[in-house]
Amino acid sequence: MKWTAKWSISLFVLLCSCLLYIYVSYFLPRTNFITLATCWISLFACSYYLIQHAVFSVKQLTTIAILFRMLMLFEIPELSQDFYRFIWDGRMLLKGFNPYLYTPKNLIAQSNPIVNQAQKLVTGMGELNASHYTNYPPFSQLCYVIAAIFGSKSILISVISMRIQIILADIGILYFGKKIIKQLQLPVKNIFLYILNPFVIIELTGNLHFEAVMTFFLVLSLYFLFKKKWIIAAVALGLSISVKLITLLFLPVFALFFIPHLFSSKKWVQTKKKIF
Repeated sequence: MKWTAKWSISLFVLLCSCLLYIYVSYFLPRTNFITLATCWISLFACSYYLIQHAVFSVKQLTTIAILFRMLMLFEIPELSQDFYRFIWDGRMLLKGFNPYLYTPKNLIAQSNPIVNQAQKLVTGMGELNASHYTNYPPFSQLCYVIAAIFGSKSILISVISMRIQIILADIGILYFGKKIIKQLQLPVKNIFLYILNPFVIIELTGNLHFEAVMTFFLVLSLYFLFKKKWIIAAVALGLSISVKLITLLFLPVFALFFIPHLFSSKKWVQTKKKIF
């Protein structure tokens, strides 16, 4: 490898990105809007350079994307309170209680906390969240239970468990996304518009939002559609919906794949002959 000025700039941008992710994750108060906005703009500029102009290969960019996420592994999210409710729901299920039937506020008022660190979790999730029934779909609840299994008595361990799940989902998106992009005969580096996107890294990995898991199953469904494996694609799409209902918005797009397949199948042809 020949050392050039471009290598120096690329490594400098990489170092700046790492420092910015660490600062935003561990040290920046959520109320400091000007600094937060400056960090966001800087991270997007660094990300653009890494994707478009840096000397790193696809494998190196993959390593960098995982590195950025691992930098946040031990962070307690500051920019979102939702994860406290995730931990609450997971611990409720682990104790054998249905989180859809109880509100945290009512259980605390009845002096019946059920879960460990109940008061701390209710305080963390906020008055509004604690006074409502959970609205997270079943597969999301499974993710929360997994976190509760490893961290039933520690918020930090629960956070780490959820974050690892989200990182693994992003790795899955990278793997299957690259295959889809190759099949579409597009540049493989396009996948890094998602994987190295600061919004994705901070909002999903950093703030523990499970849209990453939802997107993984959505991408998996698309992959199997390209392979014409309709049943597996449908199951993956259903799992994506059971993580976050946002995927329902894509049903009309998927219908363009499923309906022609359904109406061209042998069973449909036989049924049509019987009817007509």
